[in-house]
Amino acid sequence: MWDALATEIGDVEIAAALRDRQGLLSPCAILLPRHQAERVAQAVAALHAAFSQPSLIEAALEVARGDGLPDHGLGGWMLGFDFHLTPDGPRLIEINTNPGGMLAVAAQARAQAVCRPELGDAPEVEATALDAFHDEWRRQRGDRPLTSVAIIDDDPASQYLDPEFRLYRCLFERNGLRAEIIDPGQFSPDRVDMVYNRLVDFALDSPGHAALARAWREGKTVVTPDPRAHYLFSDKRVMALLSDEPALRALGLRTDIAATVARTVPPTVPVRADNADDLWNDRRHWFFKPAKGHAGKAVYRGEKLSRSTWPTILASPYVAQRYVPPSRLHVEHAGASLKMDLRANAWQGQIIQLAARLYEGQTTNFRTPGGGFAPVFVPPVDMAHQLHL
Repeated sequence: MWDALATEIGDVEIAAALRDRQGLLSPCAILLPRHQAERVAQAVAALHAAFSQPSLIEAALEVARGDGLPDHGLGGWMLGFDFHLTPDGPRLIEINTNPGGMLAVAAQARAQAVCRPELGDAPEVEATALDAFHDEWRRQRGDRPLTSVAIIDDDPASQYLDPEFRLYRCLFERNGLRAEIIDPGQFSPDRVDMVYNRLVDFALDSPGHAALARAWREGKTVVTPDPRAHYLFSDKRVMALLSDEPALRALGLRTDIAATVARTVPPTVPVRADNADDLWNDRRHWFFKPAKGHAGKAVYRGEKLSRSTWPTILASPYVAQRYVPPSRLHVEHAGASLKMDLRANAWQGQIIQLAARLYEGQTTNFRTPGGGFAPVFVPPVDMAHQLHL
């Protein structure tokens, strides 16, 4: 696969960087049964319909404490919906406002399709990603031409996904845009039209990000995804709202949409003093997550939660999500059965890419031999036999 990937990317250095990052890309293709893919698509469409409801947007921002943030009319660019697959359908684990790995997996999928033509064609991702950037620009700037984009992260060359930053820069440059990869300390609103924001300081409240935060708040630079999008889609307290069917109906969602969303999102509740004892006593059935966490940091599976850690959870904004075990997949080249999260990268409610994250351990990671991102294909039913639920 690696030779085909280098040919597909057309840049030896980027291809080598992707290969050298152990655990970033898994050299396998995942076959997903068509009926599972269709149920994931239905779930994503229902979630998009829910987030299109002004009353839900208002309620979600309120529970996430983001109701005072500037609204520049942006749509959040691309969303990554992470699912665990069950015999009863997909269960949403979290929503990402910045689905890392998307372009890397797109190139990987094309390389896999070259190596294994029976998988069928890989989906076109780059053109849709570019359309989504232009859509964000037009929402805030109208018909003014977009000429330059800065891809921003802290010390970007040190980031594990730096090769993907370079893929985005190539995408922008191929389409006539001036593009650069910079640290936020190098940012100036006078030198860039739009920022593709890869920071994990989602609120932009770090002192080192003050210039970017000010330019965003004042509308001097289009920043996507922006803090408001993270509060709206990715704050874990919003999952509690999405899992509450009566609350969704009370907000005016159609009955079928409310039912689909609430069925897709595992029961989720904020951890509070008045439910702490019950959650502790029933902790084996819950997964505890910080409200504003990311990348599996500071999360605890209740079954392994110690009494000494419990005060930390009570002292911070946390949610408890009903534990849904991930599916497992036998990975031949790894000689092991690995856990799998399914990511559906979507724009405006339409899935543009399915990807898997293969891992071992409590949460997804880039440390599992044979693990990492892998492209997902939806072949004819008689081929889809490798996924074991």
